[in-house]
Amino acid sequence: MKKILIIAMVALMSLPVFAQTDFRHISYEEALKAAKTEQKLVFMDFYTDWCGPCKMMMRDVFPKKEVADFMNKKFINIKLNAEKEGQELAKKYKVAAYPTFIVIDANEKIIMTKVGGDSSPENFIASIARQIDPEKTPERLKARYDGGERTADLISAYAGMKLEEVYAGRRPDESKKQEAFQLVQDYFKGLKDPQKLAPENLFIYTTYTESPLDEIAKYMIAHRTAFDPTIKNQIADRIALLYKTQIQGYMMARSEYNDVEYKEIKKGITDLGLNKENQYTQALRFIESQGQGTPADFLTLCETEFKNLDQDQQTCLVVNFSGLIKTEDEAVLKRASQFLRGQLKDMEASALFYAAQQVYQLENGKH
Repeated sequence: MKKILIIAMVALMSLPVFAQTDFRHISYEEALKAAKTEQKLVFMDFYTDWCGPCKMMMRDVFPKKEVADFMNKKFINIKLNAEKEGQELAKKYKVAAYPTFIVIDANEKIIMTKVGGDSSPENFIASIARQIDPEKTPERLKARYDGGERTADLISAYAGMKLEEVYAGRRPDESKKQEAFQLVQDYFKGLKDPQKLAPENLFIYTTYTESPLDEIAKYMIAHRTAFDPTIKNQIADRIALLYKTQIQGYMMARSEYNDVEYKEIKKGITDLGLNKENQYTQALRFIESQGQGTPADFLTLCETEFKNLDQDQQTCLVVNFSGLIKTEDEAVLKRASQFLRGQLKDMEASALFYAAQQVYQLENGKH
């Protein structure tokens, strides 16, 4: 028995150690006392058992080392189920959506309120850091910018604030997004190469690039080997993600097919070694077939090669399938519907809703 325990302990010790945001199992009153003693703020995460974004935060964001280091240094962190033990506090702080993150000081003064999750650990940290900093209130950020300050810290915070405002209302405010991107583009144009490649300006590439064809993205790709060593991996990851997103955009008919642009994307994938394991080979065939504008031939490819796409690519193709079948030919539309119906039994749950919707559109003339 003793030998078994020793082996188990050795095995546990050999496992990698992951940082975790330290959500303390203490009461609200105890958190306030700890905040006074440790000279920190109190971070409250209001969640519910059924909230998807709440689960995403606990799975993908709070366990990250950079998030844990930031949160544990600055806050006494507590989680409160808004429908159970945290119900009264949720009422007190007027929590109406989940997750809601509220930071207070030891005297219960509200420092910040953030509604909604954030899938990017970097963006989450930047958002919290900005909102608890008196020098980064909306008024101060505007005053500093209007006064001529053009530091990475200011631009990151000011543009980030505008991005958050995009989804502040019931409908996205695209003008705020345009303002944020323009701020960053103007700042980027004023930088010299050593500054563009510095770690302090990583936010430009990870947040304000949307396609490999963007001007800033093209600079990032061309200078990928020249970036500061501490951020090279993040740059490489961003480049790979941009190409993956572009391919998915074509497959979902969300990116308008343009032969010249597509060939540039395809060349980039090859030149950068992003297709070493042929992860895009089949997807490229589908995009090229759809781009040729012959729905019947594209459908034939779907019927014979759909199974050879990976799961993500299959889902992308299904999401807006009727939008890829650009024809009024009833025979082709019927084939398209039959093709989708034939995939339902083997389809992942995440794609079933989209497939059913697309079948309806194909069969009711709404494609």
